[in-house]
Amino acid sequence: MTLKSTLPSKPSAFTLCASMMATLLSPTVLADEAPLADIEHLVVTSEKMDSPTEVLLDPKQPRQPLPAHDGADFLKTIPGFNLVRKGGASSDPMFRGMAASRLTILNDGNLLFGGCSSRMDPPTAYLSPQSFDQIRVIKGPQSVLYLPANATVLFERESHQLQEGGLSGDASLTVASFGRREGNTDLTLGNQQGYLRLLASHAESDNYKDGDSNEVNSRYQRWSVNSELAWTPDDKTLLMLSLGQSDGEAAYADRAMDGSLFDRRQVSLKARRDDITPWLNRLEGQWYFNHVDHVMDNFSLRDFTPSIMMPNPSAMNPDRYTRGGRIQADIQIDALILKTGLDTSANTHRIRMSMNQIMMPYEDMLLMEDGRFEQWGLFAEARYPLSDNLAINGGWRVDNWQAEDHRQKLAKTMTIKVDNPTFGETRDENLHSGFMRLEYQQGQQTWYAGLGRAERFPDYWELIGNARSSENSPSAFFTDTEVTTQIDFGWLGRFEAWQVDLSGYYGKVDDFILLDKQNPMLPETVRNIDARIWGGEALVAYQVENLKLETSLSYSRGENKTDDLPLAQQPPLELKFSAGYQLGNWQLGALWRLVDRQNRVASGQGSIAGLDTTPTAGFGILSINAAWQANTPWRVSLGIDNLLDRAYQEYLSKGAANIPGYVAEDRINEPGRTLWAKVDYRFD
Repeated sequence: MTLKSTLPSKPSAFTLCASMMATLLSPTVLADEAPLADIEHLVVTSEKMDSPTEVLLDPKQPRQPLPAHDGADFLKTIPGFNLVRKGGASSDPMFRGMAASRLTILNDGNLLFGGCSSRMDPPTAYLSPQSFDQIRVIKGPQSVLYLPANATVLFERESHQLQEGGLSGDASLTVASFGRREGNTDLTLGNQQGYLRLLASHAESDNYKDGDSNEVNSRYQRWSVNSELAWTPDDKTLLMLSLGQSDGEAAYADRAMDGSLFDRRQVSLKARRDDITPWLNRLEGQWYFNHVDHVMDNFSLRDFTPSIMMPNPSAMNPDRYTRGGRIQADIQIDALILKTGLDTSANTHRIRMSMNQIMMPYEDMLLMEDGRFEQWGLFAEARYPLSDNLAINGGWRVDNWQAEDHRQKLAKTMTIKVDNPTFGETRDENLHSGFMRLEYQQGQQTWYAGLGRAERFPDYWELIGNARSSENSPSAFFTDTEVTTQIDFGWLGRFEAWQVDLSGYYGKVDDFILLDKQNPMLPETVRNIDARIWGGEALVAYQVENLKLETSLSYSRGENKTDDLPLAQQPPLELKFSAGYQLGNWQLGALWRLVDRQNRVASGQGSIAGLDTTPTAGFGILSINAAWQANTPWRVSLGIDNLLDRAYQEYLSKGAANIPGYVAEDRINEPGRTLWAKVDYRFD
């Protein structure tokens, strides 16, 4: 039996994307030269707030640092976001020191959960950023339209009636150091009666090398195909069927296994009707279903090496079925704007594993269900102007959660299993979340302050995954819900040459769900603590004639009040400077990222996304870019990330595992000097 394989020879969208680009990028379709204003923001290095508490992003714009193929690395350009790094792929996104289910992430309205008990496949690992039209980030518990969280990230696609018939879309091709290649195609064919949209992406990379020329186990390959069939009989009606599939594999530097399968399949049905009555502006609904099938093993993407814990080739295969839906009504009565509705979701997690793939392949074993979750939520969110300058926003939601524990055995130690005292138990709880925010606007300035409450039900990883235990039981199934009460405040200013975005927060977290692992031979302990969190983001931009300067600052801090320790997994202070100069059809730019040292460490404590280990030193990374737009449909972008080839580590990075042929360190080293080029083409 051969246990070593290369990257999978699955249906690849890269060839499709490249061939489409070759056809579409014909000189016969070139338009006239673009005005200078069209290339003002060709390479994005940071993001500004679109409105109080909300950031709006264009995922089709080239960015620096060059984001990887998945949703997490795309988010890192936003002040306040960080990544829990594992290598070249599948990082866990973190906002203001909060990760995993403390972020609500929606895939065009679909809730998507990973399957891996060790977070090898967070939801963003299945998302290709350029397959979406916009990405919205809602800071803090300042909305109740979605599941309660410390932040909400919405990957969204536009859906509306076409103004005229024909074919339109865009395509892009990216190449970079370390064998990085990525192709994306977005095509829409239709008329005013409806349209068919096809989105395809492929991304792959070899292992990267750090600034000391050490190779890091980090190669990956992913592809995805999504389609939308829409019926639009008029500009007020939409009925859409969406289908999607993706797959791939990824090598990891932080663990003894790699991901050899990331299969995602989903179907969604949307319906929308606008201007139904003088007071009912919109009624929309959505139903969806998705299935994630994931395999991790220690032989597909690396040479198998026996160890005490894994003497034989081994594999694990978790999967998760998720179904859900929502219905929402948008109501306007005089000046009152109200959004109200209900949402629901249910997911079932199963797993099978083989500790000897030669004698007993996992494919021959039954998938055993270990947990089930169901949720129903009612929500209402309103906005009302109190005067010409002052408006009040507020909302409330109630969620009913049910969870079932189907595990018969639990791991007491790495080798000993015991009966599960909560086997067959069910939880049924009602949770309450809400917010109220005042916004004052005078000219081009906006002040805001809001008080929010988010009550979060523990997720699969905190209750069931990886057989973690509570303080008083080998099962953590009855861990308390987590309640965040937070004040968000800020000021947005727009002047002739200046733009200023300031946002801050202070929060009290009751029953914060903390993971604690002080003994490497025992499972993590899951327990509730009380915590305080505070910090904020600042962005200042100045533009005069052809020169634009920007700087941004991010600060997050937390205290574990129960243990009198720093709250674990908090990112260090981060400062960015960027400059751009427009010279004819060229834009030249530079980005200097400065990260402070982090010595506020709670060793062994953290969340399901990662645990604190040791302090880290600060670092500074310089990157440069250039962009050229010679005509309307073409755009060429070039860049060098980590220009000085620095060897450095992020504080939130996982520890590098002892993999033969690679360097093992406290943390994974980041990529060294990276050259990249991106070509975009858009046609109508």
